[in-house]
Amino acid sequence: MTRRFVALAALALCLPSLAFAQKRKAPVKNVDHGEIYVNGAYQGSSGDVSSTVSFTANLETGSFTSKFRVMPGAAFDAGGRVRVWKRLGVGAAVTSFSANGTTDITGQVPHPFFFRTPRSITGEASIERKETAFHLRAVVSSPPGRRLQFSGFAGPVFFSVSQTLVDKANYSDAYPFDTATFTSATTRRVSKSKTGFGAGADVAYYFMKNLGVGFSASFASGSFDLRAVDDSPVAIKAGGGLAGLGLRIRF
Repeated sequence: MTRRFVALAALALCLPSLAFAQKRKAPVKNVDHGEIYVNGAYQGSSGDVSSTVSFTANLETGSFTSKFRVMPGAAFDAGGRVRVWKRLGVGAAVTSFSANGTTDITGQVPHPFFFRTPRSITGEASIERKETAFHLRAVVSSPPGRRLQFSGFAGPVFFSVSQTLVDKANYSDAYPFDTATFTSATTRRVSKSKTGFGAGADVAYYFMKNLGVGFSASFASGSFDLRAVDDSPVAIKAGGGLAGLGLRIRF
């Protein structure tokens, strides 16, 4: 009887330990099948937009050049990813950016009386730039279910750009026509789409099971030509460096 009692007591003492060991071995539920994010972002400069247009006046050829620098500024960035196999996934995102400013205009206007005696004009005009970029991404992420989540991504970017170009520099002059004065500029909006490439990284901290905050840094670039009013090419670049901070939701 005493031996049975001792055996039963020993078994009773071992049961909690066995149960705890089984509990520790139980697999962790995967709560990271994918992620959605929204960022407030800042986009760097994509460079200058410069165009030179030729025209005919007083039986000679004149020209004017406009230069506009796309300044950095606020942008919107949103997207998501889905795991497809272990740490690999696919993602998509959209970014939107706009910049307003002035373009510097310099020109040479032919003289009405004397050949090869151009008059210089200088002025400014309001310019607007809008960019929308759609990103398709291959994504590599850290193991699922962790509070701190890292991911890297790369893939093609489809840019849609709208840019104001200067078609004509208007001016006034009066006898004896030795000088000319810039008065205004005639502008138009030109749009074009182009495919580029982008890559970047993201780090997120989940303070709740499915809710967190994150920071991302990326770079995307696309180069293409618009056409000025005289059909001359205007080289532009889209994209640039992008840094964003915002909300993360995983599922």
